Amino acid sequence: MNISCLKVEGSIISTVKDSRHLCIREIKMKTTKFIVSILAVVVTITLFLSPVYSEQLDQSKASEPEVLSLTEQLKNIEDEVNPAAWNIRNDCVTLSRIKRIKFLDDQTALMSMRNRNPDRKKIILKLRRECPGIKRNGYIHQTNGLRLCAGFDRFVVMGSSGYSCRIASLEPYISIEEPASDRGLD
Repeated sequence: MNISCLKVEGSIISTVKDSRHLCIREIKMKTTKFIVSILAVVVTITLFLSPVYSEQLDQSKASEPEVLSLTEQLKNIEDEVNPAAWNIRNDCVTLSRIKRIKFLDDQTALMSMRNRNPDRKKIILKLRRECPGIKRNGYIHQTNGLRLCAGFDRFVVMGSSGYSCRIASLEPYISIEEPASDRGLD
């Protein structure tokens, strides 16, 4: 059988009819084996490094603070707020603990409390309906005792209108501060 082979001498390739030299078929097989062995090395390195890389990726994710949406932040705050910490008990506040009541609009007021604590907690007071003129004209509050209670007590608008509005709710007031990193963006 006469096989056509290649002989490699330096950089010169010549065709000879000698079975002692590498045949084209052998060269193809060796080239294929070489490519397969390189692929095996690449796959091995990839498999070896992927757990290390994924651990580094997990560590970098763990070190970054989790960014929550504003809705999620508010839900977390709502879950953590305990009205008793604001001295709201059974939807009532002791009158002697109230320092000032300032109406923000005709339905919402912000109550500053007398506290021994330096945190100066405040309470949001909501009326059942809008009470026209209460912010502008002032008010008189009507209570049945030494406490201001939602559902029972009223505010009467001073002046000729005489509107009377019942308290709907007393809720802890929490001020949300802008993060320090976002302040300079405006």
